[in-house]
Amino acid sequence: MELKECAESTWCCGSAGIYSLTQPETATWLRDRKLGHLHATGATVIATGNPGCQLHLENGLRDAGDHNRVVHPVVLLAESYRAESDTG
Repeated sequence: MELKECAESTWCCGSAGIYSLTQPETATWLRDRKLGHLHATGATVIATGNPGCQLHLENGLRDAGDHNRVVHPVVLLAESYRAESDTG
């Protein structure tokens, strides 16, 4: 696994609590901008600790027909431990 930080990594994905519900046009614009930066890294897995961001990004990927995964960092850690114990 290799960590790749995207451009504007500290910018909001557009979810911001219920922002994706109350301001869907702006939230979608922010999400699509974030997904563009994430896509530019070449990463196939996106990690976020925020469940709202996870859902918002997953919806954007699904809408674009993109099959990349969005997961919580703990899920990546568990998968890494599992993979190591399977080979050890």
